[in-house]
Amino acid sequence: MNKIQLQTQRNNTRRLFKHSSGIHVNCVRLNCGNTLRHEEKKMQICWDLLKEQKQFICEAEFENGSGRADIVVLDPPAHIIEIVHSETTKSIEAKHSKYPLEIKVIKC
Repeated sequence: MNKIQLQTQRNNTRRLFKHSSGIHVNCVRLNCGNTLRHEEKKMQICWDLLKEQKQFICEAEFENGSGRADIVVLDPPAHIIEIVHSETTKSIEAKHSKYPLEIKVIKC
């Protein structure tokens, strides 16, 4: 994949999210509604993505209003990383059905 194709892929993925939500590429956004442990895990994952030279966005709201992703990896294959601690299986399954990208679940 050349640089133009890669940037096109990243842009297409970003179009799934509200631009008004203040999302910035490769910036870790914190959410005080989460536990400190959750936020530390998010920071660790983002650090690893930066070392791999992958682009990501955090706490991005979907354009269709179906939720907010912890981390969205913009590089192919684009996917969502959801960090879970006390979420129920039903809650996680609901995200799989309504989120527009594949979800990778990581427990903290």
